[in-house]
Amino acid sequence: MKRILITLIALASFQMTAQLDRSIRPQPAEPRIPTIAQYTQFTLKNGMTVLVVEDHKLPRLSVRLSMDPGQILEGDKAGVSSLTGDLLSEGTTLQDKASLDAKVDYIGARLSTSATSVSSSGLSKYSEQLFHVAAEVAMQPAFPEASFDKLKNQFVTGLKNQRDNPGAIRGKVSNALLYGVNHPNGEMVSEASVEMVTLSDCESFYKTYWKPNIATLTIVGDIAPEAARALAEQHFGSWKGKFKKAASYPAPAKQASTRIVLVNRDASVQSSIMVTNTIELPLGHPDVESMRVMNQILGSGSAGRLFQNLREDKAYTYGAYSSFSSSKYTSQFEASAEVRNAVTDSAVAEFLFEINRIRTESVSAEDLRSAKNNLAGGFGRSLERPETVASFAYNTKYYGLSNDYYNQYLTRLEAVTATDVQRVANTYIEEGKFLIVIVGKGLEVSKGLERLGFPIDYYTLDAEPTTAPVAKVPTGLTAQKVIDAAFEAMGGREAIEGVQNIEITQSASLMGMTLDFHSIYAAPNYIFSEQKTPMGSSLKKYNGYQVVVQANGQDIPVDEAMTEEVINDSWCTELLLSSGENGNVKLSDAPATVGDALCYELVVTLGSNEVKRYYDAKTGFCVRQSQVSQSPQGEQVINVDFSDYQSVDGVYIAHSMKVPLQPGMDLEVKTTSVTINGEVDKSIFD
Repeated sequence: MKRILITLIALASFQMTAQLDRSIRPQPAEPRIPTIAQYTQFTLKNGMTVLVVEDHKLPRLSVRLSMDPGQILEGDKAGVSSLTGDLLSEGTTLQDKASLDAKVDYIGARLSTSATSVSSSGLSKYSEQLFHVAAEVAMQPAFPEASFDKLKNQFVTGLKNQRDNPGAIRGKVSNALLYGVNHPNGEMVSEASVEMVTLSDCESFYKTYWKPNIATLTIVGDIAPEAARALAEQHFGSWKGKFKKAASYPAPAKQASTRIVLVNRDASVQSSIMVTNTIELPLGHPDVESMRVMNQILGSGSAGRLFQNLREDKAYTYGAYSSFSSSKYTSQFEASAEVRNAVTDSAVAEFLFEINRIRTESVSAEDLRSAKNNLAGGFGRSLERPETVASFAYNTKYYGLSNDYYNQYLTRLEAVTATDVQRVANTYIEEGKFLIVIVGKGLEVSKGLERLGFPIDYYTLDAEPTTAPVAKVPTGLTAQKVIDAAFEAMGGREAIEGVQNIEITQSASLMGMTLDFHSIYAAPNYIFSEQKTPMGSSLKKYNGYQVVVQANGQDIPVDEAMTEEVINDSWCTELLLSSGENGNVKLSDAPATVGDALCYELVVTLGSNEVKRYYDAKTGFCVRQSQVSQSPQGEQVINVDFSDYQSVDGVYIAHSMKVPLQPGMDLEVKTTSVTINGEVDKSIFD
């Protein structure tokens, strides 16, 4: 009987399947109206708005105070807002930074500040303390002078590092040219402008822009609205002051026609590209959803046309994307990628091809459906986070949206048609008025870009007009002469060759951990290199015929590539290059710049590895070694910078080395001791 039932069920299932025509896509159901948690809004007597998003799923609470001063132009002291924001967390008039941090740590909370905000978050059982900390930091900052000096130095150092970051350069130059340097969105924060900022400037910034009548206190988490109101009034109700009218700035002029702006960076092995134009599209505008669908199809992710074209089809890059901003003020549309030098012009052509295609061709029903599904799914997932509802509440107030604006999002999204997509593409992506900013090696990419037919203007890293780079090194200069100059700078070839052994110790600090490095090199080709960290140790050594590599005391297999790497290690790479036995070297046709120094570029082949070494034209010292490295994210250019050359027994050795770990984070390795021609037990190499 059981067998018969199974047969009948299977037969019925087969018949039902046979009746379905799977070539016909089912019609989508009517869009649902999402259930979005409600929020409570009220205003204190001093004018401060309070938004409360009640969520008892987890015993957590966040308190965020935000100012809305409008757009701020900082002028010749650009950077004062950032410094002010950082200073807010450096202590109050009631307690210094150490005490403040200890109090925050004691309750397991987090405190963060910016030019226009203070946030505290932690367990809801500490609600009183979270409100107290946020209010004290916001209303009673101390602005300690010692902290100001420290933060200012850090800020300047960060700006110096940005000058070697193509993405950061591209962003600053494109903003300056899109909006103008006298517009809040376009002004350049520079080392010079930050150096002009004084402590009193930060105090003045705070006194001007931190006022309760332009403040919004957003409270999210495990708290009842009544309790939130009581705590808000208790801690912020006594805050006095009134902000004057916000300044207004005219919308920047559009680009008269498409042009290419090339920021020359001689050390670049790839080009950082952005195609952009300004737009006026505040949140709440009826075109926002159509624009989101259009951008999803064009380049919002890996399914976007830009990604599929430039990466999957052409293999020009590891990712190409587009985006746009919705703002009260002028914002922008942009499409960007990092591509190899050799395909820079082709990549720009493909960007323009895809942009033109979405403006001139109707998108398919499949692309339209897929884009809507992705956006709707992302919206649904975002509702699981209380912070999303908090942002909805803030945006409703900030942009003057209707109370059901977000409830109707899916309905508006579903109503977008292929015609809408094409219409907004033509409205907001202004072909013929693009600013195309490229940060790259001008001598390698400019000729190809000329074929695109657009004017090419050259700008500096500070967005100032300049001339095209000239491909010239001094007449008669050779790679050997560059190496000879390096020997001379380091104390002379005789002194270098007189080093029979050298022992170097170095140290660095990373996230509170100390890293120690110990190296010994002995003629003719003995190498010992050890690294110790709290996480473990590693060791590499070579005794002239065998390479040994260990990790935490255990031998690890050594392949040909690692053998090459160890053997070609040297305290003085110039010795290897000069001999010609371990590698070959070529002088590049054009000089390069490293920081502000004009350098000669040597392309060096050591075994199967190619590196570029940059020698300061004035001093002769090697100031950088650059190498392409493979990572899970694709090819990455690793630049190791050398500085602080000091004499040790007549031989000049770099005592500072900067190694990049990730964007915005460098490892500073300092040399702590150097011993030349000391006693060395050669058994250490075995």
